[in-house]
Amino acid sequence: MKLTTIALTLSTLALSANTIAAENPVEAALRAPGAMVTLPVESAKQPFSNEFIDAARDEFNNFHWQMGGDHALYYNMHMSEFMPTSVSAPSDHFKPLIKNIHPELASLKVQTESKGEMTMEDYLADPQFRTQGFMLIHKGEIVYEAYPGMKPTDHHIWASAAKTTVGSVVAMLVEEGKIDQNSKITDYVPELKGSVWDDVSVLNALNHATGLDNEETAESIMNPDSPVVRFFASAFGSPRFATGEQEGWVDVARDTKKLADDAPGQQFRYASMNTIVLTKMIEHIEGTNWAKVFEDRVWSKVNARQPMLINQTPEGMAIAVGLVSTTLEDMARWGTLFTPSWSAVADEPVISQAVMDRIHNNGDKNAFIGTSKEQSSLHAFNEKASYNSYQFDYIFEDGAIAKSGNLGQFIYIDPDRDFVGVVFATNPYHSGYGESKAPALMRSAAKALADK
Repeated sequence: MKLTTIALTLSTLALSANTIAAENPVEAALRAPGAMVTLPVESAKQPFSNEFIDAARDEFNNFHWQMGGDHALYYNMHMSEFMPTSVSAPSDHFKPLIKNIHPELASLKVQTESKGEMTMEDYLADPQFRTQGFMLIHKGEIVYEAYPGMKPTDHHIWASAAKTTVGSVVAMLVEEGKIDQNSKITDYVPELKGSVWDDVSVLNALNHATGLDNEETAESIMNPDSPVVRFFASAFGSPRFATGEQEGWVDVARDTKKLADDAPGQQFRYASMNTIVLTKMIEHIEGTNWAKVFEDRVWSKVNARQPMLINQTPEGMAIAVGLVSTTLEDMARWGTLFTPSWSAVADEPVISQAVMDRIHNNGDKNAFIGTSKEQSSLHAFNEKASYNSYQFDYIFEDGAIAKSGNLGQFIYIDPDRDFVGVVFATNPYHSGYGESKAPALMRSAAKALADK
């Protein structure tokens, strides 16, 4: 098995610099077996053959996964077969969610860029959008669900929607007085003392406004020796492209540079490195690993169907930046903790009003303006979000909060409307795919139900 990087990186292609200059790396990657979409998502409901699984294992690397093709259908639902994995156990009291299906929601309409206006039912069934699971929760009850490409009991990767777990636990620790969000992150992560991180506050890291050259952009992703690529290579135990040396994520973080035209707190620049730094901070403060912290503080109180699976770096660091897997319904349970109907999914309150207020009140609208995430909110919702905060990408003036994840994962939480929406997908960013209007449908459904 070829262990490579977890981000869109050229290092996973193992190409020479001359080849990179001569050939588009995506075109090269798409020639690999299993990289293109040939199977419908519903094929993931059936067992894959031994031959298919062996081929997926032989080709496994992050760039191949990121292609979102046939093999990615398997990776997204079986990542624990490819990486070290820790487990957060749920409450021993499983409680199924009540189903109160609203069939009229199927007729909700959304304007897509590729196919015009569509109903929700037609959108979810359309192979263009590669939806695997979709669920809407209102007042703690399932009001709509669809499983075009998975079974209800299947695990699926959350991708970066998992960052919400880290941001929320940090908010808890701040409320408890264990963290000062305005203190320097290196006060809590001594591994980074004496580096550029000395000028970064905890809040800067939470809001992806570090002023450091680690933003995940098309340019940095296509540079095989960028800080972004080096970070993800370290997470997967892959060598640095330029030198062939093995680095740890701390090595890469310490070698990150400041941006000459930016300063901490000035601009939202999304970077997964920030999240792993915050995860390490939590582990230091709580004195145990992330899986145990999240189990004790959250998952053990949730009446979930199954454990949460959390993939790890080779040295055992949780990759809570995105490599987290649960069932779709259990992801919805996480979101429901933020709503007035939390008792439908938990034995006791988990997300306090103080934590919610902290998330809502610590974003910077000016830092959000003109960013790629502001633009992506328009594509996802057909309206712009107002700001980001505490690892949530999108916060609206009406209090709704949301987070996207790679290949089409998404969670939308609307506390004032007592509503949650979640989606799993394997939706690539090439060959005419990549559009996702599931978030717009979630927000429309929340508004429609609130008007009743």
